[in-house]
Amino acid sequence: METTRDRADLVLSMFEKYYGRVYCFARQSLQAGQAEDIAQDVFLKLLQHSQLEGKTIKISYLLKIADNLIKRRYRRQQRFATYLERRGSEAETESDDCEVTAAGISEQLKADLCALDQAMAQLTEHEQDAVRLIVTEGLSYEAAAASLSVPVTTLNNWKYRGLRKLQELTEARIPDRRAMTGS
Repeated sequence: METTRDRADLVLSMFEKYYGRVYCFARQSLQAGQAEDIAQDVFLKLLQHSQLEGKTIKISYLLKIADNLIKRRYRRQQRFATYLERRGSEAETESDDCEVTAAGISEQLKADLCALDQAMAQLTEHEQDAVRLIVTEGLSYEAAAASLSVPVTTLNNWKYRGLRKLQELTEARIPDRRAMTGS
């Protein structure tokens, strides 16, 4: 209990000493509200540091944390914007029949992709979002959950159910390639 109190006091003293500088650093790249969030997150990260008591913390360390948080936020926003853009273009070109128009793709692969698209269309919207964000887009569970404004556990349930349904829906349509090739 005492170490938790000491840790909190240590972070509070650093917060009082360095918050303005961290905020100004973040403000160079972000709007005021976002810069404030980043500055606060820096000190939250510091509070969670497992070996905080044994470290000598300087402003450069805090600014590096802020820089990493800014970069992570930017990448997350870019991935989400790309996802929204793809989702919008998919909605515009969606039709009942499947057309895969990519050079160098075999007819069998085109058929498999069409079967997968048809199976995805049978998932709920939440399951589709979870599978696309985590599996297709490669977002972390935390980032995907934040972009959908749901808890990570809820997102994980949607993804699990979606993948299970996809497996069931595609088993009959897409045979196991290993069984066909003898691998």
